[in-house]
Amino acid sequence: MACDARAVLLVTRQMEGTSTNVARQRIELFCSLLPDHAGPHRDEAQNQEWVVVKGRASMVVRDEDEDERQRDD
Repeated sequence: MACDARAVLLVTRQMEGTSTNVARQRIELFCSLLPDHAGPHRDEAQNQEWVVVKGRASMVVRDEDEDERQRDD
């Protein structure tokens, strides 16, 4: 049985010629760790971690442009 924590991942991309990022994909994250685990939640399928702030919806933002820059290094 896995932890029941969830979050939303927004994948963004910068619009060429502007300083604006737009969301191009919305993915639901599901914590794949055991219930009552220590530390941040983790979705193994999406390779994302997040921390729940009590009383707030959990959202993670991933910038595609940053991902591409890291792969080029």
